[in-house]
Amino acid sequence: MAEVEIARIRWEEFRTLGNRSGEVPGALRRLLAAADEDDALAAYWDLENVVVVQGQLHSAALPTVSVLLAGLLGELSADARDLVLELLQQIVMGESDEDEAVLGSTDLGDRCREAARTGLWVVYRELGTRRGETAQAILERIESEKPRLAAHLAGVRGKWRGTPRQ
Repeated sequence: MAEVEIARIRWEEFRTLGNRSGEVPGALRRLLAAADEDDALAAYWDLENVVVVQGQLHSAALPTVSVLLAGLLGELSADARDLVLELLQQIVMGESDEDEAVLGSTDLGDRCREAARTGLWVVYRELGTRRGETAQAILERIESEKPRLAAHLAGVRGKWRGTPRQ
């Protein structure tokens, strides 16, 4: 599914820091295919300082959200899954970069959060894993039904004992 998302997007139509939108598809593929932490980190940093930089979003962050969510539906190494969630968190916490705002894209953060809401249950699934804190941070930003989030958090805390799932 993630590959279909990557292939269908015209990445050259989106902006990144340093005009590197053409590099985003390859970095996403490497992140999703990463077998270990080193490979995952290398790919992550090719995205984290390109589509989102210190909370400042570039337009390529928006289609990146759908790829990350599709990726979470697939088989990923634990390290890749960790960093997919981390990148998603960085994006949903972000707001439009100054350059994006000047170009009229002042609501990029809101649009990225709305896109992330389409994968709400994929993120909920991560609550009971070692990525639970990251998933919770994402959900606190995108979930519009706060009582539902509170109920799920209570359920996870009530059931979870010992080592979280990978």
